[in-house]
Amino acid sequence: MNNIIVNEELCSGCKTCFKACFIDIIKWDRATKKPVIAYPEECVQCMYCEINCPERAIKVIPDYQAYLFPRENLI
Repeated sequence: MNNIIVNEELCSGCKTCFKACFIDIIKWDRATKKPVIAYPEECVQCMYCEINCPERAIKVIPDYQAYLFPRENLI
């Protein structure tokens, strides 16, 4: 599964990552005014959240192994 890390200390609560996520993986916690990674397994590794964060407070670590398929049956 993909790992999406939010550095709470660096996060300014600007909602840029929340707005950038077109898959709706990132939800917004109104109480803490911070992003919540709700569905990391559905992340498509577009990196929009990471690229657009002005504070560099979010990091996407893709799980490339999850996309591999058995190669034994290839001709």
